[in-house]
Amino acid sequence: MMKLLEENLLAHLQRPEFAELYAALQKRSYAKGAFVCQPESGENQIFIVAEGRARVYLGYEDKEFNIGILSKGDIYSAHTRAFVQALDKIEILTAGAETFRQNMLDDPEVAKAMIGVLGSMLKNSFTIIENLIFKDVNSRLVGLLVNEAQRHGSPVADGGIIIKIDLSVEQIAFLVGSTRQTVSTFLNQLSKQNVIQKLGRGKFLIADLARLEALEST
Repeated sequence: MMKLLEENLLAHLQRPEFAELYAALQKRSYAKGAFVCQPESGENQIFIVAEGRARVYLGYEDKEFNIGILSKGDIYSAHTRAFVQALDKIEILTAGAETFRQNMLDDPEVAKAMIGVLGSMLKNSFTIIENLIFKDVNSRLVGLLVNEAQRHGSPVADGGIIIKIDLSVEQIAFLVGSTRQTVSTFLNQLSKQNVIQKLGRGKFLIADLARLEALEST
C-alpha cells in the first residue's frame, strides 16, 4: 500500500521533448495535514507529486479506508471521490485535465503512468475489502511489513532485510485501519519475539522474513 508507481513520471516529463507540458504545470504547496483535494471539490485537475507524500483514502461517516500513498513522481486526478491529504509538507505540479488528456494522446508514457496509478488504486481497493472481511488488524500490519520487504527491502549481511516505511506509528495505523496504541503494542510484541527490530522512525530490520510471512496467515 505504499508508493503507487515504480517509475518517476516527473523525471520523464523533465526531458526536453516534453518542455511544453512541463511549462504548463503550476506549482502548489500544502502543509502537513492539509487536503490536496477532497470529494466534490469541483476541480478537474491532474497533478504530479514533486516533493513529499500524501495518503489517498475514502471516508464514510467516522471511518477511513486507506487506498495508498502518493510520493514523488506519482500522478493523480483531483476529480475522484477520495480524499488526498498531505502526510508531510508537499509540493505538486498541476494542470487541467484537458491539458493532460491531449498530452496523453501525444505521449504514451504519460498514459501508461496514469493507467498504472488507477490500476494500483483498483487493486488496493479490492485488497482493502478483502482485508477488512478476512483479516484482523495484526494480520494487516504484518501484510504491510511483508509487502514492503518484498518490494523495496534492502538485504543485509546476516540475512535480514531493512525496510524504510518512513511513516510515524500513527500514520502506519491509518494505513491498516487501526489505532496508534494497537499498532505500537503489536510492533513491540514483534520486537520482543525478535521478528523485527525498530531502527528508527518507520525503519525496521526484519530478521526472518519467512517467519514474518507465517504470522500473516495465523
